Formats: sequence, C-alpha cells, structure tokens
Amino acid sequence: MARSMSHRVHLWFAWTLVVACTDNDGQRGELTDGGPPLDSPTAASLPPGIFLSDGEAGGTGVGAGDKLDLPAGDDSSSGDDGLGPRGCDKVDFLFVIDNSNSMADEQSSLIASFPGFIAAIEDTLEADDYHIMAISTDDGDPANGDQDCDFQECICAPAPTCCQDVCDTIFKGTTCNGTPCDQVSIDACELQYGSGRQFDQYGKRCSIADGRRYMLQSQPDIVSTFACTAGIGAFGSGDERPIQAALAALGSVQNGPGGCNEGFLRDDAILVLVLITDEEDDNVDVGEGSPGEPAAWYEAVVAAKHGVPDATVVLGLVGDGNLPGSLCPPVWDPDQDGAEPSPRLQEFVQMFSGGVIGSVCSTDYTPFFLEAVSVIDTACDTFVPVG
Repeated sequence: MARSMSHRVHLWFAWTLVVACTDNDGQRGELTDGGPPLDSPTAASLPPGIFLSDGEAGGTGVGAGDKLDLPAGDDSSSGDDGLGPRGCDKVDFLFVIDNSNSMADEQSSLIASFPGFIAAIEDTLEADDYHIMAISTDDGDPANGDQDCDFQECICAPAPTCCQDVCDTIFKGTTCNGTPCDQVSIDACELQYGSGRQFDQYGKRCSIADGRRYMLQSQPDIVSTFACTAGIGAFGSGDERPIQAALAALGSVQNGPGGCNEGFLRDDAILVLVLITDEEDDNVDVGEGSPGEPAAWYEAVVAAKHGVPDATVVLGLVGDGNLPGSLCPPVWDPDQDGAEPSPRLQEFVQMFSGGVIGSVCSTDYTPFFLEAVSVIDTACDTFVPVG
C-alpha cells in the first residue's frame, strides 16, 4: 500500500505510567476517560494529543483498555528497598521496521528523526552505554523482491539475499549489486527472523564496527550508520511479523554465543523496543502474522528481561485509524494512503508501564521520539539491574 506524507496535523497517542509494576494477583488497572484536571501541571506541560494513562493530557483523554497497576503500599520513590542501587548505565535499543512495499516514506521519516532522538537521549539520560540494532519484519526471503538484470549486471532488492536468486538462475548476471556473483556470500543470519541488519536495501554494507549486527555508542558516524541499517527498503514480505521478529531478536538463540546478535541484549540494561509498521500484526489468515496473542507477546518480552516489566519501554508507531483524532484514515484501503488500524499492537504496547503509541501516518516522528525520551529517562532512573 502506498501512502503520501501530506498530513498537516501532528498527533500522538501515548499511554504511559511513570512507574508501574504487576501486582500480586496480576490484575491491571484501567485508564480513565476524560480530560485532565484544570489545575494539573502535568497536563499543562504536555503537547496537544499526548495522553497519559491516568487521563492527563494536552488534549481529550482516551480510554485505552487495561494497564498495569501499582501494588498497594508500593512507593518506588523510597530510598533503600533492599534491591540495590537504582538507575541504569546501559540501554539496548531495538528498532523493528516494516519492510513491506508501502513503507518507504515511513522509513525516511524514521531516519530523519533519529539524529534528534539520539541527541536527546545523550543529553537527558545518565546512561552512556548503548546498543542500537535494526531488524526487519520478515525472514529475508527475497520472493517479494525486485530485480533488473541484463544478463551481465543485476541490481536487486532486498539485498543481499536477492543475489541468491539472480546469480543462480538461467537468466543470471555476472554481478549482483556490483559484486561478482562468484564472490557473493550470504550469511545464514540474513535469512532468519530477528537478525540485525548489516546492509542497506541494495547491498551496501553499513560498516558497523567489529562486524557486529548492532552498533555501540562508540560507533563512528552513528547517524549515517543508523540510516544505512534502517534503510531496509520496501521489497520485503507483505506478511509482516513485527512481534515474531522482535521476540527472535531478543531470544537466547540469537543473543547467545555464536548467535546472529550475540551480546546485544544485556541483563543490566533497560530495553527500548521500537515498532514501526503500517499494518496490524494479526493471524486471521492461516499461516500469517506473529503466533500468539498480545498477552503472550508481553509475557515473552518480560521473560527476556528476567521477569521485570519495568525494564522495558515500548514505542509503537502504528496505524491509529481506530482511535479518536487519528492521523490515519478511519477506513483503511490498502491501495490508498494510510495504515491499517492496529488494536492488537496497541494492546501489546499498552501492557507496558513505559508504553507510548504514536501514529505511523505522521509526516514527522521527531516530536513523538522527543516525548518518549522522558519515558525512557524515568524507566532508566527507576531500573534496578538484575544481579
């Protein structure tokens, strides 16, 4: 689905709890409807269209389902709770980017917003040790790709996996994206859900230091390197599976010794999971979408962070046509502008105390990410590293 970026109004929906954790019986509180109290300093300080989980906002409050509640008697501001020092020195950023054929504009908006986002992170957080990784929403299968061959030179996408086809068919060229076919080597990680990106859409290696699939804060020219890894392209599968990809990226197989993302996810870092997609992650059609339901997705992410919900912040730039004041059209047409309403992804994001939802249909993601910095900062301040 193609989409223009002609919207003039910027509106983000954010559901955030400053500090929250699951209570003993697993019950979750509900968001309140209605606008903020007139004398609310929190509401007055928020931009229009930003919503907090208690109804305080810079605009009209929105009821958005269940949220996590604090256990009775909990006071996260207390000094010594026996859990050790609070605060984080490390943050792991995982960007899950839809690479289907409607996502070129959204990827451009993400890349344009990154310099301001990372600058705000560096200026605001005490943490100074980052891992930053970008992944796609498919497994790298080039079946939906694009190629242009003249029996000698081939240009194709998504790279590098598309070279497997153009170099091994009867119509093969002698080069693929400038590399001689007899020198093309495709790592098995390129064909796995959740493996970090090392190439742009046309096969240019992104020069991530030390051959990793994620960047460190010391990465030379981190902005341009992120632009390379996040420029995944729009030649991926139309069966987007952002949650399956995210869970694979966070799993022990990918992160363990010898794994594609070895060492990315750290026990003593908070996780910032960023989802960017213009389609819902549903499994209505057999064999499509990420397996499971939002509650199971939530539990899997929490398990990856050793059962600590507050160790994760989730930022979702998704279709918001089902929400009041949306930027995306309320009725989705895959052949027109917009994005598919995404209640399942919204529900997943809302389950986290550090959950922020924004419209993927916005032309400018910078304000969304800048607002998210305060949520990340709060999570970092209250984080108690495992062990």
